[in-house]
Amino acid sequence: MIVADVMSRGIDPVSPEATIQQAAIRMAEDDVGAVLVGSDDQLEGILTDRDIILRVVVDGLDVTSVRVRDVMSSTLFTCNEMDPVADALKEMTERQVRRLPVLDSEGRPIGLVTLSDLGKRGRDPGQATEILREIAEPHRREARPDKGEDAGTPQS
Repeated sequence: MIVADVMSRGIDPVSPEATIQQAAIRMAEDDVGAVLVGSDDQLEGILTDRDIILRVVVDGLDVTSVRVRDVMSSTLFTCNEMDPVADALKEMTERQVRRLPVLDSEGRPIGLVTLSDLGKRGRDPGQATEILREIAEPHRREARPDKGEDAGTPQS
């Protein structure tokens, strides 16, 4: 099975010049936890609901004036639509992320694959659960080492 079999397509990137409020509205309308940032030809970053909470809300910033470019994650880990699903899972585990932007053979963004996509549509849904545990575990220990496995929250 390849990434193209399980990914979400038709992802319309948000402009890096958009406000956080505009991006959050898009996320709410599309019922997603992340949006790609850039253009149809070039990916510049990804913005997650967690980015908004930790980099805007916690600091009490104005969502109508802060720009996506100031909050997005610009270090991107991607995969290709023709990559085996196992490779995408491996990348998510190694990079401790739940989402990978998907690029076509020419490097253009065409979608997003999430751990949830892999769990729902992949061959082994239990594997996605185990990967999520591996992704979340280091963050739990860093957040509250005295509370063990139940402390903290996983990364978006």
